[in-house]
Amino acid sequence: MWNRFTATLEQLHAQYEKIRTLQEKKRGFLVALDMTGLEKLTAEEDFLAKAVQTLEKERLTQLARIAQETPGVTSETTMEELALLAPTDEVHRSILGASRKLSRLVREVQERSEANAFLMEGLLIAVNRQLGKIGGAVVDPVYGSGGDEQVRHLKKNLDYKA
Repeated sequence: MWNRFTATLEQLHAQYEKIRTLQEKKRGFLVALDMTGLEKLTAEEDFLAKAVQTLEKERLTQLARIAQETPGVTSETTMEELALLAPTDEVHRSILGASRKLSRLVREVQERSEANAFLMEGLLIAVNRQLGKIGGAVVDPVYGSGGDEQVRHLKKNLDYKA
């Protein structure tokens, strides 16, 4: 049971490694404005997210089994505390190592994801401005009283007299 739990943590780590690699690729595609590449990455991201979700369900199920059979384990027990309750020193070290390694990687993936989101927001603003120039309108970087974007029309290109 404890070994399966450690194996699940290792599998989660492997999936997050793939997600980290994907986040790096995504940043490159965003900088290059490669929409085709981004579209392909989206499918991969969905697949990896589903794999992580499945492994997380498995991890929680395993934790519930450990809690039933190990006195002192509750829903508030941290991974550090859980490792202390492991049946052997070897299991203790493997759970502690795997959970720390996974925690570091998850933080790194979250940081890269946030950086990519920030980059996407900037790119979206740039695209909106370019579209506004083409269409003769500008979306101001402020919102109106109703929470809507404020659009100013620079010239009326599309007013045709028959």
